[in-house]
Amino acid sequence: MNKVKFGIQLPVWDPTYRPYPRPYFSALYHKIKTYNPELPIQTAQEAEKQGYDSVWVIDHLSNPQANKLLECWTTLSYLAAKTTTIRIGTLVLCPLYRHPSLLAKMASTLDILSNGRLELGLGSCAPTNRHEAKPRGMRWTNIGNRFQILEETIQICKEVWTKDRANFSGKHFQLKDLACEPKPVQKPHPPILIAGTGEKVTLKLVAKYADKSNFGFVPLDMIEQRLEVLRNHCVDVGRDYDSVEKTAEIGVIVHSDRDVYLEDMRERFRVNVGVGSFEEWLVGAEDFWVAGTPEDCVEKLQRYVDLGISHFMIRFGDLPDLEAVRLFSKKVIPKINQ
Repeated sequence: MNKVKFGIQLPVWDPTYRPYPRPYFSALYHKIKTYNPELPIQTAQEAEKQGYDSVWVIDHLSNPQANKLLECWTTLSYLAAKTTTIRIGTLVLCPLYRHPSLLAKMASTLDILSNGRLELGLGSCAPTNRHEAKPRGMRWTNIGNRFQILEETIQICKEVWTKDRANFSGKHFQLKDLACEPKPVQKPHPPILIAGTGEKVTLKLVAKYADKSNFGFVPLDMIEQRLEVLRNHCVDVGRDYDSVEKTAEIGVIVHSDRDVYLEDMRERFRVNVGVGSFEEWLVGAEDFWVAGTPEDCVEKLQRYVDLGISHFMIRFGDLPDLEAVRLFSKKVIPKINQ
C-alpha cells in the first residue's frame, strides 16, 4: 500500500465569532484567543520538522465569523520562503478572485520559487464567497456560471503551463497567443485538486481534469457515496479511477491520556455551549472529529483509509499549542503507515 499522506490546514484567521451554540465545525478552534499572524508560519515550520507532507491555506478575503484574515496567495508565497521541503497548497482558491491567465502565471512563479512544491486546489466558490466579492466590486454570478468559470480556469492553466503559445476561446475567457515563461518546475504541471461533493458537476470535473479530489469536512458515509459517484464519472470519461488521489479534511483532537482528553472535551462543551448533555454532545463530536487517544484516532482514520482516502488535511483543535501536532506525528501517523 502507498504511504498515506498527512497535511495541516493552517490557521490564517482570528477566533470565530459564530453565535452560540457553535456547531462542531467552528467549535474546533476555541483555544485560539487572539489574532497572531505568526501562528500559521510557526505551525508550518513545526509540521515540516515533524515530517508532515503538506500545509494548506484557505482562500477567503473576509468572513462574517472572523474579523481578520490573511490573503491566501501572499501567505503561501511567504510560507515558501520560510520552509524548504513541505508541500504548500490552496484549499481552495475561488476562481472569481483572479483571472485564470494571471493565476497560471502566479502558480508557475510560486512553483519555481518553492522548487516544485505547489499544490493548486480549486473550487467553484461557495455561496458565502458572495459576501466577500460584492463589497469589493468583484464579479459574482450564479452557480452554473461559477462551474463554467472553474472549468475554463483549469483548461487555461493547463494550456498556459504546457504550450509555448496559449490560445483559448470560452464563454468567460479568451486568450490569444499568450506566452507564459518560465514554465512550472513540476511536469506536466503542478497537481490540480478540485474540492467539493457535488455529484452532477463537481465530481465530473474531478474525473475530467483533477489529479486530486477533496471531499471536505463531511461524514464518512457521504464520502463513501461520493467515491462511488466519482468512480462512475471516471468510467464515463475513460479515466482510471485509481489515478485520482482522494483527500479529505478532518478535525483532530488528540491526547495521550483518556482522562485528560475527556477534561478537554468537557471544556469545549462548556465554552461552545453544547446542546443537550455532555455525553450526547460528545457522541456527536467524536462522530464529526477524529478525537481521543492516539489509538482512537488510528481506529477512525483507518476507516477513511479503507475507503481509499490517502491524503488528510488536518485542522488541529489544540492550536496555538503545537503539542498535538507532535503527538499525532509520533503516535498516529506511524500506525497508519506501518
